Amino acid sequence: MWPVLRRWRRLPPFCLGLGLGLVLAFAAAGETAENGDLEGELLPHGELFEPLIADLRWPRFSAAHQWRLGTDEFDRAGTVSFGETFALYRDAPRRWGRLELGFFASVYALFDMASGSFDLANEDYQAGFSLSLERGEFVTLLRAYHVSSHLGDEYLIENRTSRDDVSFEIIDLLVSRPLGKAFRLYGGLGVVVNATNSIDPFRSQGGLEWTSPTGLWGNRIRPIAGTDLQIRQENDFEPEVAVLVGLRLARPEDDVRRLELFARYYHGRSPEGQFFDQTIDSIGVGLPVSYTHLRAH
Repeated sequence: MWPVLRRWRRLPPFCLGLGLGLVLAFAAAGETAENGDLEGELLPHGELFEPLIADLRWPRFSAAHQWRLGTDEFDRAGTVSFGETFALYRDAPRRWGRLELGFFASVYALFDMASGSFDLANEDYQAGFSLSLERGEFVTLLRAYHVSSHLGDEYLIENRTSRDDVSFEIIDLLVSRPLGKAFRLYGGLGVVVNATNSIDPFRSQGGLEWTSPTGLWGNRIRPIAGTDLQIRQENDFEPEVAVLVGLRLARPEDDVRRLELFARYYHGRSPEGQFFDQTIDSIGVGLPVSYTHLRAH
């Protein structure tokens, strides 16, 4: 626990500018409410930028079981994540669009299901701020966040090894837009800054999602599918691909609380920070739950 706290002491200098921008945005919102009819909303419902279906590292509550192919380590793995994105303030609609400030945080854990006691092998943490802009059908998301990675104590004891010092910040920009009623296209670029070890900075991400406009049980159950492609300089620009298919259970009248069942294939570098130098192929099934993923209108 203490190594995590010591590492998070690096956050204040990085987030100082973001916190200042947040304060200025609240001040501007108050001035707007006093001097005009447009008024923003504190802690609004939902998010302007909807979660990415197939992104392995999007903040969400989820549990999954994986079978990793062609490897002697973690051939059966369990993964859990605890995270969410919260909109802190959403501005009123204006001629140029509307803005939303948010905060997100998540923890990702990897368990070795082939070990006798299901050893905790890896823990990754991320937290940061986001700024979204909705203009017409386009939604742009700017994020700045901290990432750190730690080996599990059980893995350290069992393998008598040492952990790598993996800690850095990421600034990225994503743009998404719907294609008709069922598809969504997104893409963007990012850069790694303030890394404790040698990490090449540049990365890109893109993908395509499909959500069936019709479903079963009064449209409460809908098929979904998505593919996420990431290309990183750190990985010599070799593509990392995730393909997901599944079913989504949600109330059609609000679509806020969602329960999904998915199957996913992934090829690329391990998403776990302590094992990033390993290239893996995995097939997994999982169950994510979300509460706030309604795009606000």
